Amino acid sequence: MAVLRVLTVCTGNVCRSPAAAVMLRDAVRAEGMGDLVEVGSAGTSWEAEGMPMDDRTVLALERAGYRQPFEHTASTIHLTELARWDLALPMTGQQAQALRRMVDQAPAGQAMPEVVLWRQFDPAGTVNATETDLEVPDPWYEGQKAFDRTILAMRKAVPSIILHLRRTLRDRGPQDG
Repeated sequence: MAVLRVLTVCTGNVCRSPAAAVMLRDAVRAEGMGDLVEVGSAGTSWEAEGMPMDDRTVLALERAGYRQPFEHTASTIHLTELARWDLALPMTGQQAQALRRMVDQAPAGQAMPEVVLWRQFDPAGTVNATETDLEVPDPWYEGQKAFDRTILAMRKAVPSIILHLRRTLRDRGPQDG
């Protein structure tokens, strides 16, 4: 059973967030944390509910060295589902705001996730950057090269996210199983 649950979030859950989940799952396994960290993805919009990962995202992940299968079905995040997660990593400030509104609507005492933009973990980000500065651009309306650039740019944040997950696990202490 996972000790720490991480949710990646974008708009439709067919491009950025499922790609982020693939990258994180790969890194979590490589770091030997597969039994401790669960990674999922969701969207803030219902429009793509039930759809597979976009083919351009699949190709960009493959070109970046990730291996199939990338099992994925788009889903929409709702308050009750959000409560299952410990850390939510949205791609944009607008998505972060939507998640924070849900967190604010949670019943008193309900555990809710920390909401941190994906690119806040990007070492190229600046200390004084705004959420808008740290957004992962949506490649949806562009061609394959935009998807390739997006995946390569997103990958830069993964090592820092893994460090954050390690610290969080350490701070939680030993888990009873």
